[in-house]
Amino acid sequence: MAAEAEPARSRAVAELARRIDGIPVAMVTTVAPDDVLRCRPMLLETLQPDATLVFLTHLTSQKATDVHRDPRVNVAFVGDKGDRYVSIGGTATAVHDVARFHALWHPTYRAWFPGGPDDPDSAIFTVAIDRVDYWDVPTSRFVRLWGVVRALATGQVAESGDRTTIEFGEEGVHVERDER
Repeated sequence: MAAEAEPARSRAVAELARRIDGIPVAMVTTVAPDDVLRCRPMLLETLQPDATLVFLTHLTSQKATDVHRDPRVNVAFVGDKGDRYVSIGGTATAVHDVARFHALWHPTYRAWFPGGPDDPDSAIFTVAIDRVDYWDVPTSRFVRLWGVVRALATGQVAESGDRTTIEFGEEGVHVERDER
């Protein structure tokens, strides 16, 4: 990646971090062996500066099996007030890495990993981000409701907010905005 692309990548990751801040659980979708999409909630451990999401899981979990076969995933975050929507597409891996698991370990995780951080079934589930879509919608429910009423009265389509797409590539970061 070119050196001039690094500041743009850092800004894009910082913007993503701002948008998902305070949303601890994401819905992670994988492609199952029968080509059905499977979605489950996962606790986000961290967003790394290289545009990688990190979760903890089990090597024997269905999601780990899914990504070994087809690494394409989607990760969705929704703000608790309905004002932030983030969809992330990327490539996932699930690997047993005791050192990294120890670094991320918190005592409350024993409920999910009774064998502790040394459990041979523990896995680091990472998503290398390829694309991020996020929508800005009015924070006020009144403003959103007014938009729906106005659309019904005028026969126009209700506005769903402004969408921004960020693509992370080898050549750098590409940002596209779609204001409705």
